[in-house]
Amino acid sequence: MAFWNFEAELRPTLPRLESYFNSNEEFRVSSIGHDVSFGITCSDTQATLLVTIRASQALLEWNNQRQTEFTLTARSEDWKEFFSPTPKPPYQSYWGILRILGSEPGVGILGDAQAFGRSARLWRLFLDTARRHITNSKAPVTNGIGYHEDQEDDSIVGRYAWLDLPVFGRTKIFYETAGEGPRQILWLHTAGADSREYHDLMNNKSLQERYTMYSFDLPGHGRSYPGQQQLPQGYANDEDTYVEIIHQVIKKLNLHQPIVSGASMAGHVCLAVAIRAKELGIGGVIPVEAAAHLPLVQPPYELGGHLNESVINPERVCGMIAPTTPEFQKRLIWWIYSSQSAGIFQGDLKFYFRGWDGRGRIKKIDTRLCPVYMLTGEYDYSCSPEVSGEAAAQIPGARFEKMERMGHFPMTENPQEFMVYLNRALEFIEESRSQ
Repeated sequence: MAFWNFEAELRPTLPRLESYFNSNEEFRVSSIGHDVSFGITCSDTQATLLVTIRASQALLEWNNQRQTEFTLTARSEDWKEFFSPTPKPPYQSYWGILRILGSEPGVGILGDAQAFGRSARLWRLFLDTARRHITNSKAPVTNGIGYHEDQEDDSIVGRYAWLDLPVFGRTKIFYETAGEGPRQILWLHTAGADSREYHDLMNNKSLQERYTMYSFDLPGHGRSYPGQQQLPQGYANDEDTYVEIIHQVIKKLNLHQPIVSGASMAGHVCLAVAIRAKELGIGGVIPVEAAAHLPLVQPPYELGGHLNESVINPERVCGMIAPTTPEFQKRLIWWIYSSQSAGIFQGDLKFYFRGWDGRGRIKKIDTRLCPVYMLTGEYDYSCSPEVSGEAAAQIPGARFEKMERMGHFPMTENPQEFMVYLNRALEFIEESRSQ
């Protein structure tokens, strides 16, 4: 790879970048009460851009020797890809660089990791702003500046239902319905989120004509109440509990052979319910961003301590969003992840990494009874298309498709583009069942 001169590329833009960043309203409101100094370093040349934030104003200096609280380091080739108009995965975010390349020499965090975590929103906003400014007109145009749901008046109806659940006890679950089609879809939300992720799809007129759709929030998530036996910050999810909740929702709502679909941990559990399809009455599954198993790999840095979950959780997960996602949709995903209760996201990750292991089991899925069509976004570095494709190859009769320009949250990132892939998956399931 040709050498990319980090300093030569960034130095000429500094005065304009400083002005551009300080005029960013999102930075201004996020920086209130946060004074911090951090560096952006090219590890193979030691060229460092110093960012000092005081009273919601940023000062950019080149190779200043003043001490920083922490420094984000990467190699020339990493920064070159990060600052390209449309970076390849995982270079869409510094979180992705850390997650995939953080064990390699020259990539990582120097200094106070706690300060790095506390300031995650500020350094992320700075890097994203810098990329937009540097690439300027070369950046791709992303359509959509707001909600794109079809109706002026929302047609989703929400209600509550009581369930008696193992582990959690009696709880009041919030669920939503939309559409009047003859077949049924049950949507499952991602780890640490809720079913608002599916509002664009549930308001889609074409889907409403063909399907009656349902979604619900897990106990203690979104608008669902915690179970009577759930303790604050004591939540954990596992396969048997998760599958039983889905089973009870299907019975409570009188669903008949629904197609079950969800992303991330909900993609994993789609495979779990497919294994038990006959027992649960499942008519097909569309696992999104799913795998047979994902090992928990500890990052080469620690973010322990008392960080603000409503900021650090959405900042970390939003690194897995495709760089072509419209800004409004990015903020919507951020907002959903910011609005969850304490300990919910971490409790779900216990299932995502440790509680789900379908190796040697998913090959038993009977796709004549329960067709399987797997989808994964090209920008998902947590559950990559390669890992999802390997899982699909273990299931006789299953299909897999990589989604271009999509990340870990395709149904929310770009619902209109996701519909193209979703329709193919639904057609496959319908045709398989008709045979």
